[in-house]
Amino acid sequence: MPIRVSPTRMKLLDTKKRFHMAVRGHKLLKEKLEVLVRELINLTKEFEKQEMIVGNKLPKILERFLILRSTVSDEEMAQIVTDFPSEYQIKMKEKNIMNLVLPVFEIDRVAERETILSNTGLNPAFDQVLEEFDTILSDLLKLAELEFSIYEIAKIVETTKRRVNALEYILIPELSAVIKFITAKLDENERANTVRLMKIKDILSQKQA
Repeated sequence: MPIRVSPTRMKLLDTKKRFHMAVRGHKLLKEKLEVLVRELINLTKEFEKQEMIVGNKLPKILERFLILRSTVSDEEMAQIVTDFPSEYQIKMKEKNIMNLVLPVFEIDRVAERETILSNTGLNPAFDQVLEEFDTILSDLLKLAELEFSIYEIAKIVETTKRRVNALEYILIPELSAVIKFITAKLDENERANTVRLMKIKDILSQKQA
């Protein structure tokens, strides 16, 4: 594709400035991309471990709960849920990765159940299974935190990768080609001016002779 720019020294200086900024921007974005990719890999490994923890615990808890659920009426189940809750407080902090703010969750139990369910005449195994539900909440919250972080970082990685590629394969080569074109044109004009000056000098010398 032919280059259409004015081959002037001002344009050359401006293009060189843009070229150096593009090269520096490419370097910084590539460094950012490398950090984000490393963080994404680490989070993915952590997510897989956390998913395995939850995957080992939750189905067993649910299975025991469903078995117990089949032994009580809907009214009794409603009593368990509404009359004997545990209270929790979820706190959110923040961590910063390459100017990307990600959440960090913490869960604290505010209040224990006020009574033991077996005291109400219900199967005492409910106490154990509900306690297990309580203990797995932090694991589920951690899993959600990791999944959200992975999703957010993956979006930034994709955007940053597109910018790096645009600079590396489009803008920087185009600016480099413009610099070469203008430099060649200026050199060509300089040579033409030198030839004209030499001819004028010869003509003046001949007239003086």
